[in-house]
Amino acid sequence: MVKLNPKQISKALKILNRIEAHKFYWKASGYIDKDLEKPIIAIANSMQDAGVGHVHLRELAKHVKESVYAAGGTPIEFNVIGPCAGYAKSPATDDITLLYDLPQREAIADSIEIQMMNYRADGLVCIGTCDKIVPGMWLGAARLNLPTIFLLGGPAIPGKWRDIETVFPTNIIIKGMNMVLSGELSEEEFFKEVNDMESCWITGCGACPELTTANTTMIATEAMGLCLPGVSTTPGNDMEKIRQSRETGHTIIDMVHSKLKLKKIVTRESISNAYRCIMAVSGSTNGILHLLSFAKVMNIAFTVDDIQDISDSTPYISPLRPSGPYSMVDFHKAGGVIGLLYRLKELINLNCSTVVGIDLKELLSNAEVKDSSIIRSVENPIHPTGGIVVLKGNLAPEGSLMRHTVIESRKAEFSGPAICFDTQFNALMGILQGKVQSGHVMVIRYQGPRGAPGYSENFKIVLLLDALGLNDVAVVADSRFSGATEGALYVGYVSPEAYVGGPLAIVKDDDIITISLKKKRVDVNLDDSEITARLKDFLPPKPRIKEGVLVDWFENATQFHEGAMLKRKL
Repeated sequence: MVKLNPKQISKALKILNRIEAHKFYWKASGYIDKDLEKPIIAIANSMQDAGVGHVHLRELAKHVKESVYAAGGTPIEFNVIGPCAGYAKSPATDDITLLYDLPQREAIADSIEIQMMNYRADGLVCIGTCDKIVPGMWLGAARLNLPTIFLLGGPAIPGKWRDIETVFPTNIIIKGMNMVLSGELSEEEFFKEVNDMESCWITGCGACPELTTANTTMIATEAMGLCLPGVSTTPGNDMEKIRQSRETGHTIIDMVHSKLKLKKIVTRESISNAYRCIMAVSGSTNGILHLLSFAKVMNIAFTVDDIQDISDSTPYISPLRPSGPYSMVDFHKAGGVIGLLYRLKELINLNCSTVVGIDLKELLSNAEVKDSSIIRSVENPIHPTGGIVVLKGNLAPEGSLMRHTVIESRKAEFSGPAICFDTQFNALMGILQGKVQSGHVMVIRYQGPRGAPGYSENFKIVLLLDALGLNDVAVVADSRFSGATEGALYVGYVSPEAYVGGPLAIVKDDDIITISLKKKRVDVNLDDSEITARLKDFLPPKPRIKEGVLVDWFENATQFHEGAMLKRKL
């Protein structure tokens, strides 16, 4: 081996630093020098063939790339995962599939970080639609702090069954089951109608057009100023989507030139604006969780108490399904997020930056609301405070969530004996076997970030209660709840979860549980000494999952009030 003298070492380092080794691979992929002299714009796309919310995103990405080229940049597209549990061919009693639901958020964030650290691109366009995809892109983009813009897939167009505008499959399933059970419809007729509706419950591509988590997170994205005005609610198969795609490509180049990075747009004030919008429309409770995790990654201090303060000072003014009669398409036609922000202009921070290079105050200068029955004024609210509340109490010392707008107001104060289940399967069987009776409070535990593991979503339980007419039963769980959940009083996200020794773990059958919207509490009728004594004897159950991606959640996941996420900071 030749030993280099200092002069040779200096020369070698100079040569190595001058060599642009990456060009070997770029040019091998078909790029030329002129392409590589321009800003490189990475496009993260969640396009899926089997994904009604994503199937149109390939076409939208094509228009983004064309406009990036036209604006003087070089686009490169890569894909992220985007599974939807609705596609899982699994029995109704399956309680494993949804364990993999929230973990896709972290997988998306990780994949964006890894891909982008290899590309070293100058800007990022995130194209996505649904509930974990958009937040996963938030988290991935937050780790990079590049000029970043979102292009959202928007809602689908509702279908129609009998006299019902359909926005979710359960619109057909629940009413149909009730009709069969009452003798109004035969089983054979029911399944024929189900078969007919499978292909037309919505009539276009995009997210399920009610206020599910998908639409909640898209609304939040626009409220934070991370996409062009109107993008979050424009239906997926509207031609305006193509124009928005082309404008997105031009905008990201402007952002790169002006060095408008993510952290300039996403601030404590802009996240607060997003929370206000969620409260004003009574969005999905999962939206609360995802914004909390986004704030954590952005190093912005946000607590569940801060969230409740926002709820207390934000009126519920837009009655969207499942809380009200209107679809997401109705909301879009009424003015969408810009119309909503206009209504809330006295409550939000108007100095927040946006991707279009102007602040929110200027952006709203020409805003209007086209239908005041869909987006009401703050002086004429449906409810004086937000649609979601944070409940604390001796069962949820660190908080839990209730979406009170999906139930009758009289049910928001509830007290009854507990009936406890340690898995969702056992809870389903408890309902079907008649163990769950009117007045019961179903306790469903070991469904949290670590205990599930993966933070299961509890949707089927409330769905079944509604289908069987058991609307006078409450559910308290350390699981998440789907944005489509309606029909029974539920309190979810109980923190800390039972698996890590949260008080939900020591509740026994027939303990009296009280849920109070007025007091913002969920309590078991036990004194502190009894709770402490029971916790001394507590042993968590053995994990159900022994291998794979969920092991990371079992070992490392944080609690709801901490963002319910995998640790990515030392």
